Amino acid sequence: MTMTLSKKRNQAVQAKQKAPSPEQLVFEDLFQQHWSRLCGLLFRLVGDWDEAQDLALDAFMKLYSQPPADEHNPGGWLYRVGMNLGFNALRARQRRQRYEEKAGVQALEAEHPSDPAEELESAQEREQVRSILAAMKPREAQTLILRHSGLSYAEIAAVLDVSPASVGTLIARAEREFEQRYTRIL
Repeated sequence: MTMTLSKKRNQAVQAKQKAPSPEQLVFEDLFQQHWSRLCGLLFRLVGDWDEAQDLALDAFMKLYSQPPADEHNPGGWLYRVGMNLGFNALRARQRRQRYEEKAGVQALEAEHPSDPAEELESAQEREQVRSILAAMKPREAQTLILRHSGLSYAEIAAVLDVSPASVGTLIARAEREFEQRYTRIL
């Protein structure tokens, strides 16, 4: 079977289109070499695997579309760009969180306008609690603060350097001492 000249030309054009360029081969090699390490690095930075992969893809897109002028260390350039993208993502997340919190506070204030008398009473009560804690033994005050900050018994035990089994007793004693001091003030 003989092929016509146009069929041979079409096959040659198709073969030429399918063959990757040397730049593409270098890029693919860099991708294979650095992908998992860059994703791991970004995951440790941002704490979300999907976001880390997105940021790594962004870094590789920058490498592909705007390769560094200094080509002797593209891996270092890639990690630096990836880290910068990660830090930008963290800053954006913090800004978004601040905006959302501010919007939430504003929404709550709009629903429930604050009463100056209630605010004064709350401030006075907080001051009383602080003065009582300051008058207590430091370990007891610290135990109460840790417990009411939401720490578990194991975490409190680690902070106070005591056995986790004794934390309940320490909390009970500290609460009893606090209550006695509080009722004396009233």
